[in-house]
Amino acid sequence: MRFLALAALLSCSAMAAPALPHLPTHALGPATPPRIDGRLDDAVWQTAPTFEAFQRFRPDSAPDAGPYRTAVQILVTPDALIFALRAWDPEPAQIRAPLARRDQIYPDQDAITLWIDPNGRQQVAQFVRVNASGSLADGLYSAAADEEDAAPDYLDVEAAAQRLPDGYSIEIRWPLASLRYPLDGQLPWRLMVSRRVPRDTMLTFTSVPLTRDHPHLLALLQTLDRPEALQQGLAQAQHRVLRSELTVRHGEPQRASPRANLGLEAQWRPRADWVLDATVRPDFSQVDLDDPQLAGNTRFALFVPEKRAFFLESSDVLGQVMPDNWGVARGLLAFYSRTVTNPRWGLRATWRGTEAEATALALQDAGGGLRLRPGPFGTESVDEDRRSRLLFARHRSQLHEDWALAGLVSLREWEDGARSSVLGLDFQGEPGEAEQWRGHLLFSREQEAGRARDGHAGWLSWRHRGEGWRWQADWERLSPRFTNDNGFVPQAGIERRSVEFLLPHHLDDGGPILSWEAMLRLQDVQALRDPEQQVQRRQAIGQAVQPGFWLLGPLSTEVFGHVNLQRQRAQAQGRLHRPNSLLLGLDSHPGPRWTYVHLELEWGERLDVEADRVGRGHMLSSQLTLRERLPAWLGGWEFEAEQRWGFGTVRAPNGGRALREAQAQTKLLLYFSPEQALRLLHQRGRTVRTAEPGLAGGREAHEVSTLTWLARAGALRGWSVGANWSRKAQSAPRQRELFVKFQQGWDL
Repeated sequence: MRFLALAALLSCSAMAAPALPHLPTHALGPATPPRIDGRLDDAVWQTAPTFEAFQRFRPDSAPDAGPYRTAVQILVTPDALIFALRAWDPEPAQIRAPLARRDQIYPDQDAITLWIDPNGRQQVAQFVRVNASGSLADGLYSAAADEEDAAPDYLDVEAAAQRLPDGYSIEIRWPLASLRYPLDGQLPWRLMVSRRVPRDTMLTFTSVPLTRDHPHLLALLQTLDRPEALQQGLAQAQHRVLRSELTVRHGEPQRASPRANLGLEAQWRPRADWVLDATVRPDFSQVDLDDPQLAGNTRFALFVPEKRAFFLESSDVLGQVMPDNWGVARGLLAFYSRTVTNPRWGLRATWRGTEAEATALALQDAGGGLRLRPGPFGTESVDEDRRSRLLFARHRSQLHEDWALAGLVSLREWEDGARSSVLGLDFQGEPGEAEQWRGHLLFSREQEAGRARDGHAGWLSWRHRGEGWRWQADWERLSPRFTNDNGFVPQAGIERRSVEFLLPHHLDDGGPILSWEAMLRLQDVQALRDPEQQVQRRQAIGQAVQPGFWLLGPLSTEVFGHVNLQRQRAQAQGRLHRPNSLLLGLDSHPGPRWTYVHLELEWGERLDVEADRVGRGHMLSSQLTLRERLPAWLGGWEFEAEQRWGFGTVRAPNGGRALREAQAQTKLLLYFSPEQALRLLHQRGRTVRTAEPGLAGGREAHEVSTLTWLARAGALRGWSVGANWSRKAQSAPRQRELFVKFQQGWDL
């Protein structure tokens, strides 16, 4: 009865969201579709109905938008949804509308976001965010994780903005071809519009009566007032796109003449519920550099997010879960696309049905990366030059309105006959509005040199998101022989238990603190008995108690911190150390010039992994972002500077520095328009180990610089011209390279 009551409550809450009025184009006869220029002066917008019932969501809920009046109009055409958005502002001079690269729309910018859930289940939504200059960000939002994934790009979405004396206006054309939905969906499409206003206090307004007590952003979504007009065009939403990419590089030390690569990528949507992708000889050499990470005192492989377009299609169907607050990426055990280093060809098929969905991909990798071999106390990485073929497939079925079960297979075969395979199941369920269960059970087999090794991995998670205490509890076990050459498996032969408690408070007294959270996190990691890894008996690897806090104040300033009460073991049968420390951090968006400030310091005792001892030390990371509009006589362009630093030290027993490491990245951008920029990026790193009895010293250093002119003309054409300078080690010769990349596509 309790379950039925909660289900009814959720259903009633969903119905409480007002429907969005819209205008189907068949009601206009031969009317001309609006031009996407942000002006809202087309005749059709004088006819389309307007929705203005926006409410304040943050920092606290209110039944209206006050002076920040917002309006949305929707036009439904046979092949797209077109939105007109009008944002009034009582202080238009305070509107923050910088030019920005794709997916760089941060909380310091005035922006409007469209959220569309084409499946109607209020579990995953595609979003497009446009700031007041017309710059765009897009991606997926997951209700299960309550977080955004900005990696997917919907390149055929058109957007434009216009500044007005009393605010700004935006037009967005979202083709049905870039929305993912079943052919005969039984649930109506759901939508939401939100507006962000960065002032001394960050304001957010939504087109639904959403409050901070709801478990996620998709708890209340709207439907169109006449959904049948949209349904008529969904089945015919087909597209065929072919993209070519020519890259010419010159200057590599091993090549005296220029090297050219022609790659092809095709996407075919034969009908609404099927998407087929293919790629041949893609060149990912000019993908943006990964963010620098301190790794000199790290035992386990570090997660790196995916940036390559081919792997981002259908990321929601892959069922991946990003790393949690402990840095554990359980959802990537089955498939981690960064294990593919140099693909020669790839095929992918994705199907979405009303009660099920599935995806499968096959690739050939030319090799040249690293192969991870996990253990309880560290990750070994081996250079891998062998060619390989891999296959991954996952099928997910909706067993009930709130429960889903998926099966998956992951295979990789190397050119010498070695094989890695994984079979498994994963599930997700919500027995109540505030409860969520997740988990998986995976079985692996590795066959190499005539020997087979079997392993398994299990995970169970319980998440509670109520109005008072919130918590998440996880249990995980990876057997000593669990491996997956297609997955991210940095640690095996362990059992891990963790729990996190949060007690949020929202303050409406007008004081400097808008909200705060009390936090308590606990973790226990045990190594399982494994004589092959010198683990003769079960023993603790790491245990932690972390009481902490989080505060939100003016200028979107977040202050956070926690105490680390830890016990850590660096090697099997080694000593169980007690490195205790304090972590403090700050994130802020001070204003339109200094747009972002990040500082994080952990100070106290640190485990020196290589020396197997504890020493005083610290880890410091920071980021400063400056944005400035140049005067009109310099073109009125915009300049952005971003500086990141990371420093870490561990002291020796004699007081000297046993280990020093530093990483830095400088990024300078000159924006000519939302689709054209000049970028200079310099990244460098250094690790120094001081020699002492029984421990060799050494110095490692690397650096890379790139200067690139980046440009795009719509969804089908783009180009970049630039130069790279790099040095992989301090004693290695400097490598220089010039490159030109041109991308041309055809909508067939």
